[in-house]
Amino acid sequence: MSLKSRFLNILFWSVISAAFIGPGTLTTASTAGAMFKFELIWALAFATVACIALQEMAARITIASGMEIGNTIKMTTGFSWLAYFIGFGVIFGCAAYEAGNILGALAGVQLLLEADRIILTIIIGIACALLLWLGTVKTIVNLLGVMVAVMGIAFCYVAWQAELSLSEIGQGMSFSIPEGSEWLILGLVGTTIVPYNLFLGSGISHGQSIKNMRFGLVVSVVLGGIVSIAILITGTKIDGTISFQNLAIAMGDSLGNSAKVMLALGLFAAGFTSSITAPLAAGVLAKSIAGTKKEHIYKRIWQAVLMAGLIFGISEVKPIPVIIAAQALNGMILPMVAILLIIQANNARLIGSQYMNSKWFNVLSLIILNIVLLIGLNNIFKAATNALGLAATDETVRLIYLQILALPLMVFTIYKIWQLRKN
Repeated sequence: MSLKSRFLNILFWSVISAAFIGPGTLTTASTAGAMFKFELIWALAFATVACIALQEMAARITIASGMEIGNTIKMTTGFSWLAYFIGFGVIFGCAAYEAGNILGALAGVQLLLEADRIILTIIIGIACALLLWLGTVKTIVNLLGVMVAVMGIAFCYVAWQAELSLSEIGQGMSFSIPEGSEWLILGLVGTTIVPYNLFLGSGISHGQSIKNMRFGLVVSVVLGGIVSIAILITGTKIDGTISFQNLAIAMGDSLGNSAKVMLALGLFAAGFTSSITAPLAAGVLAKSIAGTKKEHIYKRIWQAVLMAGLIFGISEVKPIPVIIAAQALNGMILPMVAILLIIQANNARLIGSQYMNSKWFNVLSLIILNIVLLIGLNNIFKAATNALGLAATDETVRLIYLQILALPLMVFTIYKIWQLRKN
């Protein structure tokens, strides 16, 4: 593989980083930096490893079986409705959060320019629509890779200017859970492992070898993890209320106007790339589940997701009931997909014995699954309490309850792995 091919492969797989480094990651990572300084860097490092593991399984299953994971779910479970339920939930979530992606890009522009909010929102929406309409999936993916590079340079520049302490960063890589940080740690993992990314990674892996896929995926996601850590480091400069505006002010005051400009550029790139990847992934997923002959479904779905985000973005109406429902659905879907991926990656009949998970990879996958289950169950819990107007319970007690609920699913997955490997 030539140097040029390696570079293009990294650029291609950078779409995964483009999807998980959005306004949600910006908010969560900068909050972690503001509240706990460098202490939660290890959580982002773990989240990066977890993202690589799950994305690699999704792509490996597709390359080895010749089928995208939407189809393998239908085939291996025998339940078509399960694939459709997962597909609906993921697409619904893409639509629910698309307005936040568009408004994140808008926030980046507004840090530098004073212009009409509605006009800017429409311009961003039209730009996304043109790229999705005129470009092929491969072209869009490569363009997003370039934007991720711009975003990475911007945030790494800001972090580098923030008087880095290598000793503090080193301490942040050591495992510790500061008091009150438990749910923020789960949030850092949850914003890095995005359900629709698994289907997007599966959909774009056709035609690649396992070796090339692993190289491009690992390098691009590691670079994405470094960008997330840079955002956390940038957040250590915030004093007071956590917002993009306050972060920009802090950067401008302490590091000069150039840092503020780079922050605005990074925020715009994060929001804009996520505004494209969400409808792109929704379309790819819908096409995967419906069948490769139904090309028109791809366009209809991405159009619907983008239009939903644009309408809510222009109207400034926060679709709270929709977001609550999306939280609940994604709370179920991410653990379900993770369990199915782990089981399929141990199915020799599906992918061949040479492509099955190794024993150490299964151990890592189960650790990741436990975290994913806690995140998913917590999302369901939050959606239920918000919908019913209930008071939040003690965080430690809630964590214990959620771990008890996760245990049967862990046992089920371990049993299925043992059963498949035994046969």
